[in-house]
Amino acid sequence: MLCKSKHGGLSFSSNLFKIFTLCLHSSLLSPNPDLKTSKNPKSTSKRSVSLSTQDPRIPLNSVVISSDATNICSLLLSDRKALDFNDFDCLLKGYKDKLNSNLVLEILMNYRQLGRMKTLEFFSWAGMQMGFQFDDCVTEYMADFLGRRKLFDDMKCFLLTLLSHKGQVSSRVFSICIRFLGRQGRVREALCLFQEMETKFSCKPDNFVYNNMLYVLCKKEISGEYIDVALGIFRMIESPDNYSYSNIIVGLCKFRRFENALEVFLEMGRAGLVPTRSAVNALLGDLCLLSTKEGAIVEVRVQNASRPFTILVPNVGSKSKSGAIEPATRVFWAVNGLGLLPSSFVIIRLIKEQCRLGKMEEAFEILKAVEERKLTCLEEGYSIVMQSLCEHRLVEEASHLFGRMLSRGLKPKLVVYNSVVSMLCKVGRLDDAKRVFEIMKKNKCFPDNVIYTALVDAYGEAGNWEAAYCLLIEMLGFNLIPYFHTFSFIEKLLMENGQTDLSINLEKKLETQMLLKYCKVGQLEAAYEKLKSMIEKGIYPPPYVKDAFENAFQKSGRLKTARQFLEKMDEDYRSQKPEITR
Repeated sequence: MLCKSKHGGLSFSSNLFKIFTLCLHSSLLSPNPDLKTSKNPKSTSKRSVSLSTQDPRIPLNSVVISSDATNICSLLLSDRKALDFNDFDCLLKGYKDKLNSNLVLEILMNYRQLGRMKTLEFFSWAGMQMGFQFDDCVTEYMADFLGRRKLFDDMKCFLLTLLSHKGQVSSRVFSICIRFLGRQGRVREALCLFQEMETKFSCKPDNFVYNNMLYVLCKKEISGEYIDVALGIFRMIESPDNYSYSNIIVGLCKFRRFENALEVFLEMGRAGLVPTRSAVNALLGDLCLLSTKEGAIVEVRVQNASRPFTILVPNVGSKSKSGAIEPATRVFWAVNGLGLLPSSFVIIRLIKEQCRLGKMEEAFEILKAVEERKLTCLEEGYSIVMQSLCEHRLVEEASHLFGRMLSRGLKPKLVVYNSVVSMLCKVGRLDDAKRVFEIMKKNKCFPDNVIYTALVDAYGEAGNWEAAYCLLIEMLGFNLIPYFHTFSFIEKLLMENGQTDLSINLEKKLETQMLLKYCKVGQLEAAYEKLKSMIEKGIYPPPYVKDAFENAFQKSGRLKTARQFLEKMDEDYRSQKPEITR
């Protein structure tokens, strides 16, 4: 990273490079008598507490500033022009003997007042005075300062300068640099820096460094080129923590290395560590996705050919391979035992896959675990299991689960009511279906075409024309249009039972609702033809439908056409009225 990398060596665009060059040039022309040794005479022997975790964007008023730091900042701000090394010497000559790591850190934390350039200039000047023998708190803060501003050339110069002056560089500095390089996709540079830690800087990586390197290779690298390198780095860690394990699990799942990911997960369990939620989501979610893909296609052997061959075709059966779902289920129960659950999205994906494979008991057990934690995905999970039970016509299980939903205060969605009522209608339990339908209306869940059609067809098949007719009229009252075969079936049933008047009334209702629908959606030609056919059948729409017809034509600038047609219709109706009376 420091010598040769993807982005090249040290760039001359580096601000610190230019400043250091000027400082060195000025110091050669005008030797500084105070710069006698590379040791920091004022630096305390005790290592200061690291402030690198503190955000450099912290407001100034939240930091306690010493009087020396305040005076130095005032002097730097008093001169608006760019300062060279000699200017700093003259301006701050009274503070050379007072320089130490804590004072430098206080001034660096005033970067908002000083601005980026003067902050870098002061750091360079202070480094030359102290021989770059800073405490860890300064080097870590400076690495964080440069990384947040994406000043990677300055970061390289900073590290090279510390190296050339044999300054102290902690492992936390490398951790910070690696993290910021990785965030910007500079993976090779981050890896080179990691490899040069021990060889060039004689700094042994700690878990922070390892974890940040794994984070870069597993989460930020997209090609999969370095996943084996990441696995090798993971094996180098003497005592991996939960972040080490979690990062490598995410990387292995990302690049479809599920066997290795499961091995690492089991190893983590033996170590007594709990994975992060993101790692659990990655492992469980990808295993469920793999299971779905396994069931999407099947191999079919074609034998009636000169050379038999195998083709892949879509799997339309309810059963399919379940290889990946079994380890996914084991992972779920393992993390559940550790007091951790994946995200709602992943839980729903797992329940869906269990139901798709017909594993109802496993899905219900997962649902109970979710219910105990009171997660937000509970209602959706119930809906999925309910629909699956209804599809398989497991009436008793579905009825029990539906009652459980209501007793828990959950409000079933429309799709759940549709599934339950349709199932009950198919198995001939019309009283139960009607009871569920009433519960639905009581809970203010408005029915749709599906549920009305299921009930009407079921009552029609049972020969109960009264109930079927009432439901159809109610359906039309909600502006829902029945399917043609349903309407034809009930119309025929009414005629067979001598209910001609009801059949005619039903047809009038249907024709009126269809005309009203065309007017609302602006299908003027269809509305015109529908009204014309109604008149030919002797069906005249009520006043509110005529108003809707007129308004629809008025919006498109064809009001005159609509009025002429309606006036002609009224004349025909008045002329036919005496005949109807007679």
